[in-house]
Amino acid sequence: MNITKTIFRSMLAISLIAFTACSSDDDVATDPDGNPETSEKLYVLGLGVTTSTETTNYIIETDDLMSGVISLEGQGTLQEGYRDYAQGGDTFYSIGGLGVTDVNTITASEDGTLNIQSGLTFDSQVDGFQDVDGNGNTMVGISSPLSPTMGENIKFYTVDIASNTKNNITNIPFSSVYDITQDWIFHTGMQISGGKLYQTFYPVNATTYETKNTDTQYVAIYSYPGFEFEKVITDTRVGPAGAFNTRSGIFKAENGDLYTISNSSFTNGYSQSTKPAGILRITAGTSSFDPDYFFNTSEAMTGGRIAHAIYIGNNKLFAAVTVAEHTIDNRWSDTNLRLAIVDLTSQTISLVEGAPEFTGNGGRSFAAFKEEGKVYTSISDANGTVNIYQTDISTATAVKGATVEASFVGGIGRLR
Repeated sequence: MNITKTIFRSMLAISLIAFTACSSDDDVATDPDGNPETSEKLYVLGLGVTTSTETTNYIIETDDLMSGVISLEGQGTLQEGYRDYAQGGDTFYSIGGLGVTDVNTITASEDGTLNIQSGLTFDSQVDGFQDVDGNGNTMVGISSPLSPTMGENIKFYTVDIASNTKNNITNIPFSSVYDITQDWIFHTGMQISGGKLYQTFYPVNATTYETKNTDTQYVAIYSYPGFEFEKVITDTRVGPAGAFNTRSGIFKAENGDLYTISNSSFTNGYSQSTKPAGILRITAGTSSFDPDYFFNTSEAMTGGRIAHAIYIGNNKLFAAVTVAEHTIDNRWSDTNLRLAIVDLTSQTISLVEGAPEFTGNGGRSFAAFKEEGKVYTSISDANGTVNIYQTDISTATAVKGATVEASFVGGIGRLR
């Protein structure tokens, strides 16, 4: 089903009418495919509105992230149930969860309308969904049930972005990956490099969410695109990579090197922390941890636990970093965060100037989007006011942008 939502922009309409009146068809600029070019950017945001009884999710578009107000009043498209978000090429995905297994596919039409297509439905909720290589051709997805009562197989998929169809569905028993008589495992991230898929996870009690095994990091390795399970590699210099539902466990650099991010943070759901927070590396073309690389982020700055992150190129992460020490009393709070640039080569963390300390959105993907040397994310202040912040990567400085009339921003992307 296609839901088409017209973007009314009166000033743009007036300018187009004037342009048409005084220009011939020969003057219209076209792209390499012969389509009319447009200089107007179109961004899409996934917004959440939380009341005392529920959270409602919406999709909304804007051409300006840095000024004015982004409001749902008379705008926005309601999304069924819980939603997380991902992007592949010029396509934005609204991913159902907590019982919702539908993924909505969102694109922009040439005539300035927003198309929201439903019908990409999975057997169970999708727990990870990302562009395979950043080229906008194929998405890889994973469904990893949160308890044995919900299923005992990890399921991998590929999705062809152009046709919006599922392919290559493969089941892997949990018991092949980990001894589930001891603990269940939660997915925290995945990357594809050198014909293999690397998955980070952590052991957890599926009933109490207790994490009694925080002395070891685990990475499962599968073939790609066949998804045949090969082995699990471990390292005891740090604890598990990633945290509950943040999908920030592993990142790939341009040369194929992989970096795993461990925080074992109370504020991200761990019930204990027994190893320093840190980053390990799996060198491109290998299936083992690099013994010569260890970035101890606990010693890089106060706190030093990377709670949420995206890869922004040139061996750097854009991250939300916990800058205070916490105890079990702070469990699940996702508090005392600062935006930061993490340099994986120099092993430094630079706090972003101009962005305040804030509380994050807990177990969900990091709503951050990079373009043209800038990263856009959102921060909610102590009064609950949400603003977009634009961070200049080269200077690690931020500028406050548009006000967003919602409880939180769950995802940001650009459609054109």
